[in-house]
Amino acid sequence: MTEVDEIKLIKIMEAIFRSHGFDAKEEEGWVLPTGTYPAVKAFWYPEATESVGQLTIEIFINEKTTIIESFAGIGEKKFESALENFINNALQLYLSAFWGYDAKSISIDTWELNGEAYLAFIGDYGVINTKDDFSIPEDYLEVIYDAIASENLGNEYHWFNFFYVNFDAQNRQAEALKENEIWESGKEALNSLDWAKVYDYYSVRQSIILKRI
Repeated sequence: MTEVDEIKLIKIMEAIFRSHGFDAKEEEGWVLPTGTYPAVKAFWYPEATESVGQLTIEIFINEKTTIIESFAGIGEKKFESALENFINNALQLYLSAFWGYDAKSISIDTWELNGEAYLAFIGDYGVINTKDDFSIPEDYLEVIYDAIASENLGNEYHWFNFFYVNFDAQNRQAEALKENEIWESGKEALNSLDWAKVYDYYSVRQSIILKRI
């Protein structure tokens, strides 16, 4: 099992941001990609469950806003698995929304929500174990937009995470989070979509970050 302590986590975070052109520096355990806030810190829990490790990423935006997201790691190299999960499913979105990085996989749109304008940073779809003809439901973003538009917003930042898994043709599960909390309306929106019903396992993970203009 890979030994991972706080110092190693700091060095890994610094290396990730430097590889994207940032002069990342450490201050009191936090990595500051641009020398000021936002700042990022990683935590590793090798035995979050009996078989799964958990990499937790915290992004401190300001005194009012801290984004927290966790990534599972499985197998013999649990940490490497969790780190890959973070890099593939969230890093580009964070870089784009919080540090102005030109991430080609991220779409940026302007959304009018409850009389206020937001930049919507729309993350790519993290898809696991699908057939060649698999596709995301065509109205995915429309349905998700309607669910978000029905919420009481108003903060500088809002963030939403979506996860859908098809275990087999009869067993499926949806999960949605708003600001790290279970979001039932988002779950209902996911379940309302016409997902492919197949006997093979597949999963889709996607996130959206809003920044008030």
